[in-house]
Amino acid sequence: MAARGGSACIGHPRCRGARRAGDTGGASSGSVAPKGEWHVLATAGLSGLRAVVTGSSGGIGRHIGLGLARAGVDVVFNYKTNRDSAEAAVGEACAAGVRSLALEADCACVAHVRRLVERAADFLGGLDILVNNVGEFAFKRLRDHTDADFERILAGTVGTAFYATMAALAHMRRGGFGRVVNLGAAGADTAMGVRREGVHLAGKAAVVSLTRTFALEEARGGITFNVVSPGIVEDRDLRREEAERLRDPGNPVGRPGTSADVVDAVLFLCRRESSFINGAVIAVTGGWQGYLRC
Repeated sequence: MAARGGSACIGHPRCRGARRAGDTGGASSGSVAPKGEWHVLATAGLSGLRAVVTGSSGGIGRHIGLGLARAGVDVVFNYKTNRDSAEAAVGEACAAGVRSLALEADCACVAHVRRLVERAADFLGGLDILVNNVGEFAFKRLRDHTDADFERILAGTVGTAFYATMAALAHMRRGGFGRVVNLGAAGADTAMGVRREGVHLAGKAAVVSLTRTFALEEARGGITFNVVSPGIVEDRDLRREEAERLRDPGNPVGRPGTSADVVDAVLFLCRRESSFINGAVIAVTGGWQGYLRC
């Protein structure tokens, strides 16, 4: 199926009419954000920007989209099947005082990815931020992967990152500004081998290489490319204040990772002021490296 629109917020005063990148409008004083949660390093350089986050109906992607919204960014959420969750995220984003829309697209399909980006840019009046969060996965040994498994996982990791970026670049080049953040995985920057995750990590290692190459080729145009590589985040909805009361003996920091930890890194890289951070891979792992035990 082709990418289709979900619901958009147009009733809030901030949601009427398109805004240009660089506008100074920010989240209203009535923005809703859970106390003690979503501590953002600095959000002053985000207000008024326009973003699309792939695979954002649930999990870390949804939290990234909401984190951007609470920082004053107009955001398009993407879903493959879970429309209700994506539309609920749109409602939360609009309550934070920004424009938002949910769009359906299977990000393992090139045509869907291109249409998603074009429809997002059309709704937003341009595009400043692309977060490639989607990552297809199959937990099995390499010998057990079918041809279809292999092609689907690579299409849903490095494939979607490439095609979404190419579609977004046309809009970012026009505006002379862009922030592309790709979600990697712990160990992807060293092409680390992990049993039963081989094809997924091969795709993520390719994402790192792709990101670094785009960073070299596009930086003079004001567009930066970086990777955020999460470690283990078992409970995607665990609040950081709750995580700090828990123990994880397998992590050097001693607590479980949270979506909020990942969101802070993504938001920091998306800021206007983060223009000199380019081609970086930021590991949000607490120091966990996959093969080390504490």
